[in-house]
Amino acid sequence: PAKAAAPAAASAGGVQQFKLSDIGEGITEVQVTELFVKVGDSVKEMDNICAVESDKASVELTSPFTGKVVSIGMKVGDNVKVGSTLVEIETAGG
Repeated sequence: PAKAAAPAAASAGGVQQFKLSDIGEGITEVQVTELFVKVGDSVKEMDNICAVESDKASVELTSPFTGKVVSIGMKVGDNVKVGSTLVEIETAGG
């Protein structure tokens, strides 16, 4: 029998997606200007992940999770829309 994908539990660990949230000012898209992490890096909550800029602001985004970076969904120079996954972080069970 085929295995059904298990729904992700919010606090049980596993891979968490860090998505670009609405940074205000009606901004729907930003450009990635710098990456501070690479796949395999360990990050703690509040560590810098990347820098982005819009026509109104330049912002450094910090990790909402502690864990290991398992994928990066952007590169420097990319335009990223609000709601896009920036990085995926594998977290320990909590």
